[in-house]
Parts: sequence; structure tokens; C-alpha cells
Amino acid sequence: MDTAGTLIDCLMRQFPFDVSAEEFVQDPYPWYEEARRRHGPVHRTRSGDLVVLGYFEAQAVLRDPRFGHGAQTAQEPTGYGVPARTFLLTDPPGHTRQRERVRRAFTARELLSLRRTIGETAADLVAAAARSGTADVVADVARPLSARVVADLIGVPEDLRDRFTRAASLLVRGMDPPELIDPGTQESIARARLCLARDIGAALRRPDSSGLLRGLAQDADGPAARAETVATCAQLVAAGYETTVGLIGNGMHALLGHPGELARLTAGGHSEQVTGRAVEELLRFDPPIQLAPRSALVDADIAGTPVPRGAVVSVLLGAANRDPRVFPEPHRLRLDRQPRHLAFGLGSHYCLGAALARLEATAALRQLLRHRPRPTADRVTYSPARVARSVRSLRVRLTPEADARP
Repeated sequence: MDTAGTLIDCLMRQFPFDVSAEEFVQDPYPWYEEARRRHGPVHRTRSGDLVVLGYFEAQAVLRDPRFGHGAQTAQEPTGYGVPARTFLLTDPPGHTRQRERVRRAFTARELLSLRRTIGETAADLVAAAARSGTADVVADVARPLSARVVADLIGVPEDLRDRFTRAASLLVRGMDPPELIDPGTQESIARARLCLARDIGAALRRPDSSGLLRGLAQDADGPAARAETVATCAQLVAAGYETTVGLIGNGMHALLGHPGELARLTAGGHSEQVTGRAVEELLRFDPPIQLAPRSALVDADIAGTPVPRGAVVSVLLGAANRDPRVFPEPHRLRLDRQPRHLAFGLGSHYCLGAALARLEATAALRQLLRHRPRPTADRVTYSPARVARSVRSLRVRLTPEADARP
């Protein structure tokens, strides 16, 4: 079993709240707060594994090379007869080598070239959605924007893009343990893994491949290298797509739930700088990834708590980001903060696509703000996933005529 699966199974059986409860899915933060109040920032389970709820303790684990993913991480099917681990689930030196292969797609120069496309795409999507007066932020804006960006970045051919994005959503759901996924969905996830691997392998062989695929294809010599490339691209599609969807949807939902902050943000104009600062607090308040699993690679400690080699350490990012020792009024959205949140992790596994996710969220929210979003009476629900957290659907009222301020 992979580290993430072991981790959540441990939580289900031993953590002092029920992660399978619908109430937890809708709002886990009161549960985190109560657990931290009762057990402190680090909680040892009956099996000896640890759950980290505090900010300083989470920061220490994420930065400490004594904690990693270990040898027992999941391997992706690749279609080359060689299962491969993606760099997202490996430790140095293999992690460093694989990460360097894809880093070229996330340089400042590459992101600058994407900025205009992202802005124009977001503007077109929001304008089209606003024409009827109401829109679904997730279905009409977040999903198509994220799909376009990740497809362009990786170099997904046009005829494969719909399949890629459908598979991405399922792969993110597959991070949860089987006990929380119905059999039909489990079968769909397994098919999605195989289909995505097949499609990426086919795209690698196409002469018209572009983006990251084209660059990786040049040094994917032999079955093992091609298998590694397929696994890496599959993980980037899943992580880059669904995480950004969650950031945009969760962020807009948080703003609608804090009308005073929304009004102040709207009154402040729609500049990238102002909206970008708001995105940081939105990432702290309701991050799209709630949990970062680690394993003790050697005997270690967390703030004086001994951690034996092999113990699973689950870092609850959502809990750490609401630690009252660091963030006054942690359960209140305050856009005047400049939070040093942990939504993208820290250390060697810091999210490679963090800058890109920020660009997309800033562009989407800027355009939505120009159309003065207001909540509807529709009930907002979250995806059943536990590791990833995202609003399923978020209908808003939009003024068709955009505010002309920059």
C-alpha cells in the first residue's frame, strides 16, 4: 500500500474524529481545532504513527530530510511493462533528478509566456458565463481554465484533452483509501490510470507533441525512461488540474461567505497585485490539498516527540494553516494578512506548480470580481475526496456588464 493510503487508513481507524462523516467533508476545520485542543500540535496514534496539527511542527517535518516518502510508495502503470514512481512520491537523489527534468516547464520565463494566455482565457470564460446572469464558477470557469493551461503546459494534443481532464479528476479522488470510495468509482479510477498512461505514451510518440511532452520525449530513451516520463506526466496532469480547480472554487466560496472582505476586495480594484495578495489568504483559509503524508526515513523527532524509523507522519496542512499560535482569528478570512501558509508545502517537495496555480487563480478571481459576484440560494457541497478539497459546484449571480476598472 502507498504512503498516502496507509496514512488515511490510520486516520480512519485511530484519529479522534471520523473522516468518513459527511460533516467532516463539508467543514473539517472544527474537527481539526477540537483535536488540537485535546491532543496538542502532535498526536501519536495507538499504532505509533503521528498526526501533525500545528504550524511550527508541520513546517519542521516538511523541511526535514529525515522525513520523506520512503521506499514503499505507489508505482504507476505505464504501458511499457515497467511500473514507475513519479518524482512527486520519491526522495532525493531520484526526486532531484526527476524534478529537474520537468522544472524547465515552470521557469519564470515560461510562466511569463503563459500569463497573457491565462488572462485572456479567464476573461473569455467569465464573460461568456456572465451573459445569462448566473454561472457555475467550477464548471464554467475553473475547470475549463485549468484544463486549457495544464494541457498547453504539458503539450496534450487537442483530440486527447477531454479524456485527460476526466482522468485527472478521478486520479485525485484515488488518493483516498478504498474504504471511502464506492466499487464503481474504484473501477473508474483504475481505468482512468490505464487510459491516461496509454494516451500519454501515444502522445510521446507523436511527431506533433509539444510543451513538456516534447522536451521529455527527447531524453526518454528506453522503456524505463519512457515509463518514468509517463508516470510523471500523469501525476502532473492530475495535480496541476484538480488542485487549481479547488483553489479557484474554494477561494470564491470563501469570499462569498465573508461579504465584508469581498466588498473591500471589489472596491480595491482588480489589479493582479491586489488579487494576488488575496489569493494567499484564500490558500491559507481553505487549501485545495489538506494533507501531506510523510514517512520517517530514520529515527527522528518532531518538537521533542520521538518518531521511530518507518512511522507514518500525516501533516494536516488545513489544520496547520489555522493554528492560532500563528494566525490570529484563524477561522476568519482576513485579506489584510500576508500569511506564510503551508498550502503548497515546504522543502524539497514544495509544489513545483505553485506559481502557475497562483497565476490561474488570480486571473480567474480578477475576472469574476469585475462582474460583481453574489451568492445564490443553491446549497454548496464539497467533493467527497478527503486529501484534495474542492467545491463541487458554486453558482453565483454575475452582472453581465463588467466593471471597466483595470
